[in-house]
Amino acid sequence: MINMKTDEMTVVGRIVAPHGVRGDLRVLPEIDKPEIFKNIKHIYFGEKSYKVISSRPHKNIYIMKVEGVTDRNTSESMVGLSASLSKDEIPPCKEGEYYCFELLDMEVYTQEGTFVGTLKEIIETGANDVYTVIGPDKEEIYLPAIPSCIKKVDVESRKMTVELPEWA
Repeated sequence: MINMKTDEMTVVGRIVAPHGVRGDLRVLPEIDKPEIFKNIKHIYFGEKSYKVISSRPHKNIYIMKVEGVTDRNTSESMVGLSASLSKDEIPPCKEGEYYCFELLDMEVYTQEGTFVGTLKEIIETGANDVYTVIGPDKEEIYLPAIPSCIKKVDVESRKMTVELPEWA
């Protein structure tokens, strides 16, 4: 068994059910870009690493075959385990796009350098995402994820620069 450091790993889904009798797993993606499941070579279920033999989309899940899981009993025992990838294995986004996990817990500042708070939640609304920022006094500030509000995102320094809307 390979132990993982959680700061180096990202949860990308979870096993929701077995599939068939040969040990295939039904994995529900919990990441912005579930298509990454098509090309991964290794995955962690719980704290154990598995070599991915095959992975294919099926409705809203992925059917995965991993080395060492060859029967339904074994796959049933894995239901509920989280599916994680090393952050190095997650393909980079296009410029100006980010994974949610890259934004969570990021510090948020105004363009003038005033600390606004820490981004704690991303709400998907359909039109655009809304970022929930918890301020220094524990107040919640909701920021629309639109260019007129989100001015700069620096993933490396974990800093977001914003222009606060009038209502914030």
